[in-house]
Formats: sequence, structure tokens, C-alpha cells
Amino acid sequence: MINQKLDIFDLKKIQINKTKAELENAGKQRQKDITSEMLGTFIPVNRNPVRTIQITEANMIRELLALRHQRMLASRFAFFRGTAELMEHDLKHQSQSNLPIIICGDAHVNNFGFYASPERKLLFGLNDFDEARIGNWESDLKRLLVSAELAGEENDFDRADLYRLLQVTTKTYRHTIKSANKMSLLQLFYFSFAYEDMGKAIESFGDISTQMQTVLNKVLKKSQRSNSEEIIQKMATVNNQGHLVFRDNPPRARHLSAIRYQQIVKGYQQYCENVRQDVRVLLANFHISDIIRYSVGVGSFGTRCYLIMLTGNDGSHLVLQVKEAMPLRYNMLSLPVQQVIKNGGIAGQRIVTAQRVLQSSSDRFLGSTNFGGRSYYIRQFRDMKESINVNKLDFESFQFYCQTCAYLLAMAHFQSPTAPMIRGYLKHQKKLDTLLADWALKYVEQVTVDFEQFKHAIMEGKLIS
Repeated sequence: MINQKLDIFDLKKIQINKTKAELENAGKQRQKDITSEMLGTFIPVNRNPVRTIQITEANMIRELLALRHQRMLASRFAFFRGTAELMEHDLKHQSQSNLPIIICGDAHVNNFGFYASPERKLLFGLNDFDEARIGNWESDLKRLLVSAELAGEENDFDRADLYRLLQVTTKTYRHTIKSANKMSLLQLFYFSFAYEDMGKAIESFGDISTQMQTVLNKVLKKSQRSNSEEIIQKMATVNNQGHLVFRDNPPRARHLSAIRYQQIVKGYQQYCENVRQDVRVLLANFHISDIIRYSVGVGSFGTRCYLIMLTGNDGSHLVLQVKEAMPLRYNMLSLPVQQVIKNGGIAGQRIVTAQRVLQSSSDRFLGSTNFGGRSYYIRQFRDMKESINVNKLDFESFQFYCQTCAYLLAMAHFQSPTAPMIRGYLKHQKKLDTLLADWALKYVEQVTVDFEQFKHAIMEGKLIS
């Protein structure tokens, strides 16, 4: 069993001294204790979604909450993306497999995307790890399924087709777990999923659609232009003193007080001391030209997020993103305040570790730091980073995309030493495809109810608008 009361990123929980066969057998035994039928049965929840959102937002920048809520009001799917804490609360009250692995914690369809390997190869995989922790594999899969249903309904896809898509997505996850279990440890460690792999498609998925091929080609071209110099061209200007600085665009983009500026400078210096040595040597060629607060995303909008403009001794530029590593929403709703603060102090390290494990290859500049009593992680900003707009896909392309996400989710999960337990649990469990599809549809009903209460709270002034 996973101890929910402690910090949920204790790697000792996945370092179990057993053989692969013993781990598989443990998974089979867990299937007897917590059956597929139990995982697929939605247990109704009773909580106040507005109050839960308020608890989360108490840690955010008040000035940004109105714009954050505006983004969440766009659709049920946007609301779902912005409220991971609600599903985390609800999953605790469902039957859980309690097979400990490192999970993403927020594996919805928009949290997969393209990014660059250190060799400048375009890869595809999970790209958000703010909620990463030791948890249950089905938590990630259920969030993926619910997001697929919500996004699919937004696209006006046929409900029967979507129901089959949910089943196929779980089937893809199961079959990938089976395949990963046959791979050697080093094969798993060196696994990567490049753009070319998507172009060829995964054999079991069938032929890639013409529309998806067109989308991938556009992503490839766009990613080649996505770098720090392009960001400088779009987001920077020359000020009255003749210095290159970021443009203000309040409330989303705003320059800082002198005190906060110096805090970030010290945090950057701490980051430079702890980052990998080759990056540290490279950064010695750069100096800070400007820093700005710049908010991104939906779920992260309202957290403390900054951009650092670095200028090299050759006049080139590098833009780094400093992103607040919030205490896990998973914790904020259940743990004592002091325990949450303690866990939050190392949140940056948690996110960096999870990203390096779950991604096949991570940003060389990825690292963590602390300043102003908060934890942060640092990475390159938008370097070859692109995503697929699922709202513009036809059904065939959307299904291919969801299967690809399920495939990569399973491969990410299998980086944990305890992953053979999942294989043991899923063996001969075809019925789970339908059971989890049914669970996802039930949970979409819950999201709909929560979304309506959120809208009413905005209209009644209980939340900032």
C-alpha cells in the first residue's frame, strides 16, 4: 500500500528487492484483491469543487486569477485541465491498484508534445510533470481517458465512436505494457520516440491518416524555428536606455520589483552551481540581460513563472523559464500545512527527477532552485517545443493521437522498477478496456457538474472574474 500521509516522492517505494517474476506474481495477487471490476466502478464523490479550487488558488498570484478563470471558462476540457486537484481528490475515494510507480499525475491529452533531445532530435512524449509523484498507474490512464472524451465531445465526434476510442486507448496501454515487459532494462532505459516514429506510425495502430501526416509536417517545420532567438524577436524590445528587454503585457507579462529581481538572480546563481557541469561551463559565457514574470498554460496560470533573458559574449541569446514548483495539489487538500510547506520546499527536485525518468530524453538545462521561500525548476523556454492542436483533428487522426499518448504513457510507466507488477495485474484483463471506458464516461458527468458549479460561483462573485 502507498502511504498517502507522507511525502509522495520517496523513491524507496519503487526500489523493491524482487525479481521480475516475483513482481509479476505480486501484480497478479493484487488483481485478486483489487479486481478490474473494482477499478472500473465509479464511486460517487461528495465535495465542494469551488472550495477546493479556492484552496489551490490561495497559493497563486491574485492579479492573475481573473484571467485564469477566463481560460477555465472556455470549455469543460479547459476547466478539467485547470483543476487537477479535483480529480486527485476523487481518485483517493475510488478503488486503487496500489502498485507504486512514478506517474505524471496530470496525463491529459494536451500534456503530451514535441521537445528536443540534447542531440537536437525532435521527440514526442509527456511534457508536464508538476503533479508527478509515486502513485497508481490507473490514475494517469483514467485522466487520459477522461480528457480524450472531453476533447472528443468538443470536436463533435460521434459518441459511439468515442466510446470505442476509449476502449482502444486502454487496449493500447495494456498491449504496450505487455511489450515493454519483454524488453531488457537497458532497452527500456534508452527508449525514445522520435518524430520519425510518429511518421511511420505504430504498426498495430494501422495507417496514419493524411491529415495527421500534414499536421506532423507542419509541426516539424515550426519546431525548427522555435528557439531563443525567435522568442527574443517576438517578445523583446529596446528600451529608452538602449538595452534589449522583454515587453510588458500586464497582467500576463510584467517586470518585477528590484527585490524580486535580485531574489531571482540569486536563485539563478544557485541553479548554476547545481546544474550539470557542461551546462555550467556554457552558462559562464552568458550574463542576465532582463527578467520578467510571464504566465503560461491553464493549470499553471496564476503560479509564479519568470523568463530570464541571457546574452552571450558573442551577442547570441538564451531564454530560460523559471517555473514555480507548487506543493502537490494532491497534498494541499489532505496534509497539515507544515507538511505541505516541507514537501513544497523540494518540489523543484521532485519535478526534475520525474521528468528525467518519464521522458526518454530531457532538456540539458533542466534543474531546480529555491528563492523567496519557494521552490522552482528551470528549463529552456520553447526550444523546439510544439504540440498538436487536438481540436483541429478529424476522428481518425484523433484516435491515432490518443493511442500514441497511451503507448508513450505505458513506456514512461515502465521506467519504474516496480512496473512488472502492472503487467501481472493486467494479464488476461481485456475486460478492463470497457470497464475503464465506462468509468471515464461517469467521471465526465462529474466534470460537467463541477463546471456548472464553477460558472455559478463566478457569476455569484464567489470566485474572481
